[in-house]
Amino acid sequence: MQTQEHAQPRKAAPAPADDDTLLTSAQTRARVGNVSTICIWRWMRDPRVQFPRPVKINAQNYWRLGDLRQWQAERMTKAAA
Repeated sequence: MQTQEHAQPRKAAPAPADDDTLLTSAQTRARVGNVSTICIWRWMRDPRVQFPRPVKINAQNYWRLGDLRQWQAERMTKAAA
């Protein structure tokens, strides 16, 4: 009996299924520290902050949960450095 030992390349972990979930402005503000609407507005306009851009639906802003997770992870990495 022969065994096949082929090294399978590791694939990046798939994104969580809820990464495409859209959060309202209130949910987004709560997630990033209970900041104000004006704070989010300023962050979106400050290139140093690089806050994720919202998705516009019927003139309302929504943020993808995956984008917020990535932004928060990048902020944590920069803070640790």
